[in-house]
Amino acid sequence: MMNDSPTTKKMLVAFDPAKPEKASSDFLVPVLDNGEFVFFGTKSKRNVALGMVVFVGREVTVNDVFARLVDSGRKIPVVAETLDVLSGYLKQVSGLKIGQVVQISGNASEGDFSFQNVKVAKSTNKRSLP
Repeated sequence: MMNDSPTTKKMLVAFDPAKPEKASSDFLVPVLDNGEFVFFGTKSKRNVALGMVVFVGREVTVNDVFARLVDSGRKIPVVAETLDVLSGYLKQVSGLKIGQVVQISGNASEGDFSFQNVKVAKSTNKRSLP
């Protein structure tokens, strides 16, 4: 039996546009919250507005992401639905470019979500001379 479950070497981490240079290790997972899909930080255990694509260096599977979600203590109402969402999540993340910043949208009634690019202003740390 072949395993056709998606894998990727990229994941989304929490991104704060006020501190774009700050590295994050808070991996994000899409979850339903009040009928809307949101990013949930598996480390911070908070909903996060923006995610940035990072290279993790090893293959990540649906089961890996599910385990992180379970370990975070987040309640999982229907395991099969959650696994389907995570499968779609990994497929979408694999198509994104490293460094890309995205937000999530979608709702439970449609049963699907998507990512939208977020334009983040590039900051220059140059001081203006008098």
